Amino acid sequence: MISINIKPLVIGAFHLFILLQSVDGARHHYRSSSWLSSSIPATRRTGDLISSSMQEQQKEETARYHHLSSPRGDALGFKGPSRLFGYRQKSLLQRRQSMIQIDGLRGGDINSNEDENPVTNKAEEEEEVVKTTVEKQASTQQNISNKNKNKSNKKKVDNDDERYSRQMFALGARAHKLVRSTTAILDGPMGGKQSLSTIDNVIIDGADGFDGLEGNNKNNDNEGKRHVVEASTMSEVPSGLLYEIAKNLALSGVGRIILVDDNDNSEPTDMGYFDGTLDDLGAAYRRAALSEIVKSSTTEKDQDDNDGKKKNIVNVDDDDEEVDESDAEEFIDSGAILLSEYIQRLNPGVQVDIVKRGKLLDLIRGSDVAENGGTSEEEPISLGTNPVVVCIDRSQSVQLEMNDACRVKCTSTGKSEDSVPFVSVETAGVHSRVFCDFGPNFVVVDEDGETPRSTLLERVEEVEESNSTLFTVHCLEGERHDVSYGDVIKFQGDQSDGQDGNIRFAKYQVTAVKSPSCFTVKQWEEDEQESAESLMILLGGGVRSFARVKLPKATSFQSLRSILQPSHSDETETTNDFIDDEALFAPSDLDKSFDPVRRRAIMTSMTALDMFVKKYNRLPSRIVKKEQKRTDIDRFNSLVRKLTKETDAEAPQSKTWESMIGNFAQTCRGKFTPIQALSGALAAQEVLKAATGLYNPVKQFLLYDCDEVLHGSDESSESYSVASGQSYILGEQISKKLARSRIFLVGAGAIGCELLKNLSAMGAATGSSNTKKGCLILTDMDTIEKSNLSRQLLFRDHDVGEFKSAAARAAMLRFLPDCQIEAHTSRVGDEEDGPFDDNFWASGCNVVLNALDNVEARLFVDRKCVSHGLGLVDAGTLGPKGNVQVVVPHHSESYGSSADPPEPDIPVCTLKNFPYEISHTIQWARDLFDGYFNRRPRQANDHVVEISKAEDLSNIAQALLEKLGDDAAVDMAEELGEDLGVFPFVVGSDDPSDPEYVHAVKKASLNWAIQQAHNLFFTSMDELIQKHPVDSLDEDGHPFWSGTRRVPKPLRFIPLDSEDDEVSAQQVIINERIAEFVSAATRLRMESFLSVTGEDSPSLISSDEALAALQVHAKELAKQRKSKEILHNLSGGGDSDTESIILEKLNGAKTGASFLPSLNLADFEKDDESNGHVAFVTAASNLRALCYGIAPADSMETRRVAGRIVPAMITTTGLVSALSCLELVKLLKGVPLSIHRNAFVNLALPFFAFTAPLPAEEVMGANGETHTIWDSIVIKGSSKTPAELLTLSKFIEKLKKKADCEDDVEISSISFGPYMIYANFLHSHDEELLETSVLDIVRDAVIAGDDEDEDDVEFDD
Repeated sequence: MISINIKPLVIGAFHLFILLQSVDGARHHYRSSSWLSSSIPATRRTGDLISSSMQEQQKEETARYHHLSSPRGDALGFKGPSRLFGYRQKSLLQRRQSMIQIDGLRGGDINSNEDENPVTNKAEEEEEVVKTTVEKQASTQQNISNKNKNKSNKKKVDNDDERYSRQMFALGARAHKLVRSTTAILDGPMGGKQSLSTIDNVIIDGADGFDGLEGNNKNNDNEGKRHVVEASTMSEVPSGLLYEIAKNLALSGVGRIILVDDNDNSEPTDMGYFDGTLDDLGAAYRRAALSEIVKSSTTEKDQDDNDGKKKNIVNVDDDDEEVDESDAEEFIDSGAILLSEYIQRLNPGVQVDIVKRGKLLDLIRGSDVAENGGTSEEEPISLGTNPVVVCIDRSQSVQLEMNDACRVKCTSTGKSEDSVPFVSVETAGVHSRVFCDFGPNFVVVDEDGETPRSTLLERVEEVEESNSTLFTVHCLEGERHDVSYGDVIKFQGDQSDGQDGNIRFAKYQVTAVKSPSCFTVKQWEEDEQESAESLMILLGGGVRSFARVKLPKATSFQSLRSILQPSHSDETETTNDFIDDEALFAPSDLDKSFDPVRRRAIMTSMTALDMFVKKYNRLPSRIVKKEQKRTDIDRFNSLVRKLTKETDAEAPQSKTWESMIGNFAQTCRGKFTPIQALSGALAAQEVLKAATGLYNPVKQFLLYDCDEVLHGSDESSESYSVASGQSYILGEQISKKLARSRIFLVGAGAIGCELLKNLSAMGAATGSSNTKKGCLILTDMDTIEKSNLSRQLLFRDHDVGEFKSAAARAAMLRFLPDCQIEAHTSRVGDEEDGPFDDNFWASGCNVVLNALDNVEARLFVDRKCVSHGLGLVDAGTLGPKGNVQVVVPHHSESYGSSADPPEPDIPVCTLKNFPYEISHTIQWARDLFDGYFNRRPRQANDHVVEISKAEDLSNIAQALLEKLGDDAAVDMAEELGEDLGVFPFVVGSDDPSDPEYVHAVKKASLNWAIQQAHNLFFTSMDELIQKHPVDSLDEDGHPFWSGTRRVPKPLRFIPLDSEDDEVSAQQVIINERIAEFVSAATRLRMESFLSVTGEDSPSLISSDEALAALQVHAKELAKQRKSKEILHNLSGGGDSDTESIILEKLNGAKTGASFLPSLNLADFEKDDESNGHVAFVTAASNLRALCYGIAPADSMETRRVAGRIVPAMITTTGLVSALSCLELVKLLKGVPLSIHRNAFVNLALPFFAFTAPLPAEEVMGANGETHTIWDSIVIKGSSKTPAELLTLSKFIEKLKKKADCEDDVEISSISFGPYMIYANFLHSHDEELLETSVLDIVRDAVIAGDDEDEDDVEFDD
């Protein structure tokens, strides 16, 4: 039997999924493609495509600043050294107040008169220029320091909580507060020309083959053969890893970043250890920073040069001052200043300082606050209360110096708190290393960041032991605990009253785990003894649940020097003995990290690299030059042999050793973008761990490499290109493939932005050939929100409200002006009129990157990739957790081949009557919000005209009864009566400025809110108890109120001066909670009638007003209760019929409907705290929780659950994006399936698992052949029978013949998407259908289906 599923058809191919059942009953799967020349016109919506003219305009604008990253000094029309290095008195950097601190130089007048002391000698002139330059730079920056105190406050965003909301849900409020107080001190190559002002050239020694351990200062016969390299080509480009870490920390919201600049009149630190010409990510960041900050216009500049009248505006931002041409020079000259400005563009709330290296070391080693060294007028520099030092792309020597400085106070005082946390990170080709030293007694407050799960328990039994008293804990049936041996737990009592809920239970430690639902505990020795009262409650069944208790954990770190040079006998020598200590290495790959040979090879190579740079003033190059007697690879291997003393040569894993050393030497000079992005995410996360104590830190080394990506690489190239570092490491072929690929990026959110940044550094979509032109197709239908800014680096505050795809495209062109990029705002789905039809999937792209936030869209993209044989890389994050899955065409399983179990839904009965977790009450309150302020206003608006015009309301009443039933019809009529019947009592005009109208609305809304509170939290609870008394039994004879069912406690407002009821302390809390609900509900109810919202809205109701109204209402209610029996008798004591009740309610609604009101609808908005939405849900949820004895939740937790907020962190996003790009490179290289890696990471633990993708499942086909989901059968039309005329019978005949199974199988069904177009039990003898063309059958089925959909919609309305 064959079951065929034809996929949605527009033009071109449609695909058939075939289920074949042979005569012997075996089932086989095929996918068939039929190429039809369709007569259905293709439609491509172009309205969402960013126009090509806009793209060209953006490219031209960005290209103007492409020269700014080149070594040429005249890129902006500089006129000699004085213009190149000089600073004007009223420059941007003097006017900015960005908190930049400079070492030891006072501010002053920096006006220079070049005519006062004319210099005739050229050498003297250049010397004078350099001297003047240093003085001007220092003076300019000191003036900034004197003016900067208010700038960071001015630039701070108005609502930090909204910006960092997604991260706050991952870190928690405590950790986030610590992050905001953190000072991150970043030391790394910052590029720019300023650092080269004191030197002309870098002398490179040893290129002639000299091989010794002496440095450059030793005289030898080869001095005349030293090579001279222009310094500007080595250090203008900053470290991409430095920018990556700065970006991650800035978006994470650290309070302050200090950039470590080189001392004046000194060589750049580690000048030979970093080669900016092969740092693609650094070059991309520099292009983006200059383009964003220095947006000059060539035309305006030329006009300014001609007439001297126009000011050349370089950049005008909403919150920034204008930047003129001379200010642009400052950003180009100083890498530190450029980076500081870029950081503040990323996050205006981050304070950025620049400190000289010498001053910083003094600050770390000395007192917490050091004077600038000038006069008392100069302000001190402080490292703050929570500093963390980060060394980035620095040599081992510099790392040792900085780590020693961080440790010096700890060593001298013996106090662990005096140690400054230290992180170092560096990359070399496809290798990276992270090192952490957080001091000898660092405390981890929370190891994983997970909220301990509250587990319901059935009972606790006491067990007598010889030495101590043990307790056996039994979980409720169906519940599983999450505790292990040694864990500490705490029991939780009933929260509904002042007894069990307020009793403090002692903590208990798990002594044994008997089963997933049972374990034993003893009282924790470090806690106080359990009281007799609490013990009685514990054993008497008064405890409802328990949860794990997270305890702080102290951990000790060693310094880098104590690990590398434990003897201190010779500070120039290191030892490799520590490499065998696995406790010093955090595993980063389950396959690689536990290989001692691999670990030793990487660590030895890192040390050898430091020695090589010390000796030759440069990094080793794999490029062999004719004049060289020995290659750099030989020299490097010689140093490795000296380090290891040839002990590893005889090891059985010698091939692994040689391969690792060779790969390191071949690639260490270049920088590989995915490795830099991954290392930047890891290092930034470690900084946050050091600052907060949240999550387990790396202890102490973390080594990562992706040497598998080198598989099949061609010869490296040193020629300049956009991705020169990538070409150097992997060869030019892969760079050309990336440039010519058509990459479809689905999503421009957090992961999408990181992918775009990485792709720009990798030179994606910049090339073309005779037949192929690279392109990056981007789509995202969402707009930018304020909460996006903490993890989406391409967006700025002024982008809020714009389409993500459009803003991302504009930012991408700043990173890579030559990129061919299309931006769409279309949804990727089954729509036939969008740009992503079958034609697009067939030829519009050749690889897909998923940056989506929902499974449904992922599955759709996955199906399309399988149908069209496209590679797919999917990534996702959840707080510190992330995953990457690669789908390799024709080899691996697809994304949809396996699926996580769906999250269980909360049963309706649990939400309505029997909640037992706070998430249940929050969801109930969220539904209540939608019902009160969205569904009901819409319902009133939909029926207002019908009710107002109805002459006989009985017809409406009967229609409601027929359609909804008795109970639902009565509820709807009552709602209409409440929502429309209020209008006759509202006087004045419908004008928020009319005090009379506003007062009437407030009074009516207050009464309504009070009534709702009474109904929800007293009447409904009381009715439930009356229906199911406390001692009632269920159908099986068991107590009804047992297990997860909790007896509710009716809550009502009781005045403090009540004569009839006693007011307890618990009742005071209840009164306050009810007042909070009434206040929030009244406001939102008023806004249904008033169109004005916001802080000045008359709808804002204080708790005092709500309490006063509740007092009045409670007294009236007391009077009503006294006369309740009389009123009941007057009403006849009987119930009216249902239709009469409905008519009564509708009569009230009709009176108000005659005013033809239009109520405002409220859509729940989780990110705006000022609108009162979260406040209402919190108040309603906590009141219901109080009814059921559930611990309440704060507004932050309520917001997370009600808004279904997914915690997100920029560090996790950056890491999975880096891994995605790594898999993209492998896809384009066509490496074997075993070399690809799916990734599962958790930065909190930290945990990293990399596994090869599973191969596609094979199924047995006809004639003994096996097939996978990637196999297909293509059926084409012919000249005799064109595809559009291919009949169903002919199609079936061709299919059987093509599958070579004409006699063994029978086609059971054929479907096109959701439409069944053939079934053998219905149509096998339908000659008319069999002789109809397949295209006509499909067209008729689709049209008929659309007509049915329209009928359904009309019927529902």
